[in-house]
Amino acid sequence: MLEVASLIVVNLVIAGFIGFLIGFILGRNSFPKIKSIGNESNVDDSRSEKMKYALNPIFKKNSGLDFKPLVLSTPKPIGKDNLTKIKGINKKIEMDLNNIGIYHFEQISKWSSKNSEWIEAFLLLPGVARSYQWVEQAKILHSGKDTAYSLQVENGEVEVD
Repeated sequence: MLEVASLIVVNLVIAGFIGFLIGFILGRNSFPKIKSIGNESNVDDSRSEKMKYALNPIFKKNSGLDFKPLVLSTPKPIGKDNLTKIKGINKKIEMDLNNIGIYHFEQISKWSSKNSEWIEAFLLLPGVARSYQWVEQAKILHSGKDTAYSLQVENGEVEVD
């Protein structure tokens, strides 16, 4: 009886080792290779950079994550808000905000000053969010009221290219 048990254990160890080896080989080939710093050619650098950005736009900048505002993976079912109603946000900035997960006035209205600084650093817009008072405008728009600027945007008096 002891002989049979020892053979079963030996077979399990061998099967585990073979499974680990196959998994290691398959897993190693499925991930991009990490380049070491040196005199090697940098042919794949542009491709790896594009791949890094495609994974998550948060990695494209050197901003820390300490004061990153709350973001959503998708807009709420009612649809995203027209962020261009906030003075200082044009279509490009709205697209950048949407890409990092900011879709609604409610999200912007909850930003702290550190969150605003983070957004400015991440989007390379120094001082814009605070000087145009995005948070204050978002609070008004989230409450259902309009600002003078948002009315101008709705009436087509202001171009938000």
